[in-house]
Amino acid sequence: MQQEITRELVQSWLPRRQADSNKGSYGSVLAAAGSLAYRGAAALCAEGALRGGAGLVYLASVEPVVQMVLARTPECCACGCRTAAGGGIHPQDAAALRSWFAEKHAVLLAGPGLGERAGEVCRALLGKNPPWAGVVLDADALNALAAGRLRDPLPENTILTPHPGEAARLLGCTVADVQADREQAVLRLAETYHCVAVLKGSGTLIAAPGGELLHNAAGNAGLARGGSGDILAGLTAGLLAAGLNLPDNVCGIVADCGYTSPREITRKCLPEYLPGFPLGPTYAIGRLGAILFGHFDPEDADCTDAAAHSKVPILFVHGDADGFVPYEMGRRNYEVCRAKGKRFLTVHGAEHAVSYYHDNTAY
Repeated sequence: MQQEITRELVQSWLPRRQADSNKGSYGSVLAAAGSLAYRGAAALCAEGALRGGAGLVYLASVEPVVQMVLARTPECCACGCRTAAGGGIHPQDAAALRSWFAEKHAVLLAGPGLGERAGEVCRALLGKNPPWAGVVLDADALNALAAGRLRDPLPENTILTPHPGEAARLLGCTVADVQADREQAVLRLAETYHCVAVLKGSGTLIAAPGGELLHNAAGNAGLARGGSGDILAGLTAGLLAAGLNLPDNVCGIVADCGYTSPREITRKCLPEYLPGFPLGPTYAIGRLGAILFGHFDPEDADCTDAAAHSKVPILFVHGDADGFVPYEMGRRNYEVCRAKGKRFLTVHGAEHAVSYYHDNTAY
């Protein structure tokens, strides 16, 4: 029998970050992601892991991808790799990375944008006796798993995050079969691969080996855009590195991504845990194809003040469903946050709002 995920459950699962902690207190993530053809996937999942609370995030990718990601998130640690045929990470460099991380007890996030040689890369990173504290497999890593290119059993604390198409390949059936009985499909995934499985889609389902099943009834059609899954994978890896237990961390982040109006979670729970704001209404992600890790209500003075006092160096702001930031509200937000030394990044605002923030970046 499935359990419904509620805001109250999410609040009870998320721990608080202690005042006397440091970056070593919240673990590390190695994101093996991106290729010459799919560069944005690496940026999305790496920033997701950073905003998810990991103390350190390393990105392993080819040099052009690493350079692009560092321009957006300089706090990300670079692990530049040679470019293999097809534009992805060279498998020999992936093997070297595994050796380098042997004693770091990091979480591995693999798959987003890896490209056609994902199977070789993932096999080099995983293999027998992998050193990872946890593993999140998404996108091309799931396709490699479905094709039988990962020969060894998956490590303990592995999370799979397939959409229905990937789930169908993993189960050897059709998408129609998966969608006809989503509960049975996600339970089969968890039992077959001995891991936590997240079946994305309308009414995301999370299953663990042994039959535990949770359902997220929240969500909106804004998630139906490329890049949403990359962000989810990164956030999941960040929370796993920071110490949340399985499957609670998956349920918590899936629920937060799904809520169309996460104001209560934003104010009462997540600001005390995450280094930034949680992922807000995903309409904005689909609309812009940009990374928006903040639910921010420009009409809410309390929300503005909370943002101004947060520790995030860059504040991502979006408007309402029409992409409009009213001038007077935007001006107040700008002045409050500027007074606190914040960089103010305006996204999809009205033209007059963009021109007002002339000394800051605007999309």
